[in-house]
Amino acid sequence: MKSGLSMMGVALLLATGVVAAQQAPAARSAAPQATARPAPGAVDPNAIRDAGLRVATAVDAGQAAQLWDEASVVTKKTLSREAFVAGISKSRQPLGKTPNRSWLSVRRQSGDGSALPPGLYASTEFLAEFPGKPPVRELVSFRLDEDGSWRFAGYAVQP
Repeated sequence: MKSGLSMMGVALLLATGVVAAQQAPAARSAAPQATARPAPGAVDPNAIRDAGLRVATAVDAGQAAQLWDEASVVTKKTLSREAFVAGISKSRQPLGKTPNRSWLSVRRQSGDGSALPPGLYASTEFLAEFPGKPPVRELVSFRLDEDGSWRFAGYAVQP
């Protein structure tokens, strides 16, 4: 049986292209225009980065259980609350609280059901430096749930 941490890794390793913020040129017209709505699944890289930082800070504070409580339904179906909390604790406890975290990238990927459950995912990656330890990468993932809301989907530490 796979451990909770390895199941999280499978669900969270999102490795496709960096999301670029793109804006459509404003239409020129004398008549007032309605504000354009973002396309379904649009990703604001800054919002994903900021949400990822809030998640990583919650992990630092030992709040993995609270993260699971607000996670995507897909995460909750994949891992029990106890397995999720144990996996986070196992990966982070030896490292301690991070004094320095640098943002590296924001990515998005569509899951087709083979490696990831179907859906649209976004992740942000940080370089975390712990005292007396080599730097590690933290990957924080989100899923666009069926109600159109981006929700936390997972956290993983990678060497």
